[in-house]
Amino acid sequence: MNRTSNLKSLTLSELSLIIKESIISSLPDNYWVVAEISDLKVNQKGHCYLELVEKQNDTIVAQIRANIWAYDYRRLSLKFLKETGEFIKDGMKMLFLVAISFHEVYGLSLNIKDLDPTYTMGELSRKKREIIARLHRDGLADLNKGLSLPLVPQRIAVVSSPTAAGYGDFINHLESNLYGYRFKIRLFPATMQGEDAERSIINALRDIKRQKDLFDLVVIVRGGGSQIDLGYFDSYDIAAEIARLHLPVITGIGHDKDDTITDIVSHTKMKTPTAVAEFIISGIYSFEERVIDLRRRILKQAEHIIKDESYRFKNILHSLIKSTLQAIVRNSSKIDIISHKIQSAHKAYLERKYNKILSVQKGLQFAINHLFSEQKNKLNSLEKALHLLNPANILKRGYSITYLEGKSLKDISNLQNGIIINTKLYKGMIVSKIQAIRSDINETGENEHI
Repeated sequence: MNRTSNLKSLTLSELSLIIKESIISSLPDNYWVVAEISDLKVNQKGHCYLELVEKQNDTIVAQIRANIWAYDYRRLSLKFLKETGEFIKDGMKMLFLVAISFHEVYGLSLNIKDLDPTYTMGELSRKKREIIARLHRDGLADLNKGLSLPLVPQRIAVVSSPTAAGYGDFINHLESNLYGYRFKIRLFPATMQGEDAERSIINALRDIKRQKDLFDLVVIVRGGGSQIDLGYFDSYDIAAEIARLHLPVITGIGHDKDDTITDIVSHTKMKTPTAVAEFIISGIYSFEERVIDLRRRILKQAEHIIKDESYRFKNILHSLIKSTLQAIVRNSSKIDIISHKIQSAHKAYLERKYNKILSVQKGLQFAINHLFSEQKNKLNSLEKALHLLNPANILKRGYSITYLEGKSLKDISNLQNGIIINTKLYKGMIVSKIQAIRSDINETGENEHI
């Protein structure tokens, strides 16, 4: 459509300038705005660029670009970290003080001048309360706490990073215990900080669940990290995996602030990895004390029985002597005959009672020794069984394990010529390249068809 002859045309930059001046004149003030961070990036110069969005039922109903210049970003990020223990990151709902700006090239955006950490702390607390309420609704909040701790917790699955200082502290404290207790510990490696932490921990817990019959309890230790990464432990998915694990979970994440959701749903929460190790050691010591106390009570009961029998024997003997003397006085003419009979009867009775006491004493001692011998044999049998099942001992007897891409091979269904496989021996590893695949080998290793 042709423009009207008297309508003045504008260049794009002129129109942009009009828009910019209109915004400055109409919206000169700063405004407090609630928005969620999306797609936060910091460039090499330290400037922070981000998208601010508003959502309703997970649908974005408003979106605008924003920036925090380098000097302000350093100041505001440190302020936020000091107040909340968290870095500013995607997904956070925050209260910003913004100025509206318009650039001829980049268009409309918000310049963030300040932020209120207390609003975000309230949001984080609200989300945490919502997750806890959801766990209660789903019947998961107290499942792990309802499990019984093992009498002798010696088979322990550990979820941690192999390089974490807390993991090293846990192992050292456990293995250097003063009582000489021995443990079978298996690490299920997981990333304990960063964006991959949640998925990594969940995968480790699921791996343990598939082998739950091999363990007495599960330990989650962190230690050595910062408070910033604790947010990943306020996860519904991690909590749900712990609740459904069917093994008691003890946490030693290492923090002084409020408990994380992981701590809340676990069976027992300890402050540090070292405290977790001490808790486990104390559990075994408590069992040992109960056994020692049982032995002490058995011996004490045996002493009571012997003492009671001795006292009763003395009373009987005293009565016999007294009645004998009376009979002697009454029947002095028959004293020799009666004296002989009494002496014989006394001797026989004394021997029977004495033998009975010896028999009771020997029986009790035998029962006590037999009880401890049985328990010792059971513990030795369990130890030998665990030793024989150790993969290193199986390899030592001449067996080997073949791996493809880190997984052990059980058949040839996924093999092809040219694939590289690794064969683990007792000492060393053989790397092989497949040249031929045979499917006609029977269980003895011989060809079925020639």
